[in-house]
This record gives sequence, structure tokens and C-alpha cells, in this order.
Amino acid sequence: MMGRKVTVRDVAAAAGVSTATASRVLTHSTSVNPEMARRVLKASSELGYTANVFARALRTQRTDTVGMVVPSISNAYFIAAVEAVERELADSGRSLILCDARESVETEAQRIELLVQRMVDGLIVVPVTAFDSVPAIEAAARQGPVVLFDRWADAASTDYVGSDNADGLRLCVDHLRARGCRSIVYVGAKPRTSTAYERHKAFRELMGPADGADGADGSTLLGEFSIEWGVDAARQLLGRDELPDAIVCGADIIAVALLGTLREAGVAVPEQVKVVSYDDLLLGQLTVPRLTSVRQPIDAMAAEAVRLLDERAGRPDAPVHKSIFRPTLVVRESTGR
Repeated sequence: MMGRKVTVRDVAAAAGVSTATASRVLTHSTSVNPEMARRVLKASSELGYTANVFARALRTQRTDTVGMVVPSISNAYFIAAVEAVERELADSGRSLILCDARESVETEAQRIELLVQRMVDGLIVVPVTAFDSVPAIEAAARQGPVVLFDRWADAASTDYVGSDNADGLRLCVDHLRARGCRSIVYVGAKPRTSTAYERHKAFRELMGPADGADGADGSTLLGEFSIEWGVDAARQLLGRDELPDAIVCGADIIAVALLGTLREAGVAVPEQVKVVSYDDLLLGQLTVPRLTSVRQPIDAMAAEAVRLLDERAGRPDAPVHKSIFRPTLVVRESTGR
């Protein structure tokens, strides 16, 4: 067999079984006599057999792969989400193909189209924006199952899995008020994404006009979900005559940079200012002090996203489903024990 690819027929001949039996063993399609299965697997290993995934995909109309597109793999939250989805898929013998949109709607559209061309069985997408991402998502949804994860896209008729951002911000504000905080500043991202919009909106509604939550007095600072913005926001706050009692960050990636900048400036957290954030990433447990943060049930969200993909594959015309999970607050030293 030197110089040519080993086939199922070759494995069957070596194992002394029919080609149909060898195929059933190698594709795990139906149960086979244990002794025959052992002989087939032994022969396939000795011959170096590898499945022709493209031929199998054409035959079964499945590739056992799911595509996932995230705005940026430099954001630790998206890494955690990818890991959770990959674990869930692995439990059912499937693989994940990951694409980074690089915070670009144009790149996102290219990656989505590429994954569709690769015949993935479904797509999980974290949209770059709530609006401009819609056309590419809708185009993909016309060709196969698509689930939006963490962020929704406005008017997109696709299934969605996320957490209750308003409830998460309520947990933050209630916690700080219970600690005696009165002047509270929100440091988040501009409302290009659903998460940025919902968290900022929730903060404004929770604080109310009397607290200056319209941002006119600097009670909200909006930039990006990035380390650079966390540093910049901290410097802006340090430049004021007086620090607030507390700071609510729209994401851990902002809060970690903000905490580091405050510490470098000699500001004591939580004694001079308390800091609370959103996402509860491992990064927040490595800061000094450790970060109080809202935890999203990422594993449960990933399991639901995969479930919805499978359900959509079986029922393409089923009503659109939106699953919203409740977050919890994990209290650590940045707001005081």
C-alpha cells in the first residue's frame, strides 16, 4: 500500500470482515460485534488508516465541526467563552474552528463566509457590533444554524444566548451602596455592542438623574473594552479634584488596567475608592487587591448555545429562541471584605 491512501476496503480485508462492517466500526454509526470491532480497529491502526472527512461530509452532510467567530482573541473573556464551547463540543465528539474578527465588521463578514464555505455544521458568533454585523449574520443563518453568544445583533432573526446585564449591574450598585458608597462612576465601552449598551443603560437607570448618571457630571466614562481604555480612564479620574467613592467597570479587561494604574498612583483600593467589575475572569483573581466582579455562567451558556445549534439543525423553521442567564456577584478585596 506504499504510495497510496489506505481505504476502508483495505482495513476490511486486513481484519477479515466485510467493507460495510469496517465502515460501521470506523464511523461509529451502529454497534458491531465487539470481536469484529477490535479486529477492525487493530487493522486500521496497523495500516495507518485516516478517515476521508470530505468524502464523509458529502455523504452525511455533516462535518462534525462548529465555527465560532469572536471580536478579538486578545480579550480574555472571549478566550474563556471559546474554551467553554470547545469543551462542550468535545463531549459529543465534535471540533471547533475559531476565527478572530479583529474588531472589524469587514473581517467578521469574511470569516463567517469562510466558515460557511468550509461546511461547518453551525456557527456561534459574538458580534463585533449590534448593528453593522447583522447582514453577514443573516446571510449565514439562511444557510445553516447560527447562535449569537453573549451579544445580540439588532433585528437579527437568530437564536441568542446571553446573561442578564441589567441584573448584573444591579448587583454591582446594590453591593456598593451597602458598603456606604454614594458617588459612583461607571467606566465602560461606547454602546456599539449590546453588552456595552445594556450595562451602561442599566447603570443610568439604577443611579437616576439625581446621581448625575446621564454622564453630564462625569459619572460615566465610555471608551472601549480594552486595557488601554482602562489605563486612560484611570488617569482621567486621577486628574480630578476628588476621587469617587466607587468605580463600576463594564468589563474585567478595563478593571484590571484601571486597578493597576490606581495602584501605581498610590491610591489605596478599597480604602480610598472601591472597584467592582463584570465577567469574573481569572485575571481579576491575580490583581492586588483581588477584584470583586459579576460572574456569568459561561459553561452553562456554552452548553445552551450548542443545544440551540443542534435544535436548529433538526428544526430549521422553529421559532427563534433567546436564553438569558442570571449572573452572580463574587465579592473580593477590591470592595472590602
